[in-house]
Amino acid sequence: MKKLLFRLTACAIALLAAAAITACGDSNRKNDKPTESATESQMSDAAVDEDLANVIEHAGTVGEGTAGSSLKQAIIAHDLAALAAEKGYTEEDIAKLKSTFEATLESMDENAKSSVHSVFSNGVFPMLDKTIADGNLDEYQGLLEDAGVSGDWDKILQTPGLADSYNSIKSAYLALDDSKN
Repeated sequence: MKKLLFRLTACAIALLAAAAITACGDSNRKNDKPTESATESQMSDAAVDEDLANVIEHAGTVGEGTAGSSLKQAIIAHDLAALAAEKGYTEEDIAKLKSTFEATLESMDENAKSSVHSVFSNGVFPMLDKTIADGNLDEYQGLLEDAGVSGDWDKILQTPGLADSYNSIKSAYLALDDSKN
């Protein structure tokens, strides 16, 4: 009985494989070269910084004036500063960072886009401008503690090149056509 079941399963797998090959047709197997649109898609995927995209997506979930929105903005500011410290972005990265903003925003509905713009323009950038430029957390210490992200700020702020890396992210955002919306 086990042998019969094994043979039937093997035959079924072979038939499924043959059907899949037939369904694809010979044209796909003859052309190993990717199409132009596939190449463009791969290039745009390569031009997206997934870590930054995650921060942008998080910003898209923050509703203006909702309960906890200032705490969420503090978390996003922390995550963006930590990302800038870790990645060490430079001016050469601005085009890729801008592409990341564009691709991520393009995938969002209008409410999420509006949230991203509000969070970055009214919360994250003002907080990081003051914190990174001054290296002083006093003004935001209570908010950061309430958000649960106060622990590693000293380490983040001492990262060499942090200001340049952060400014590259901010420049990429400000280069967007609709960043003022």
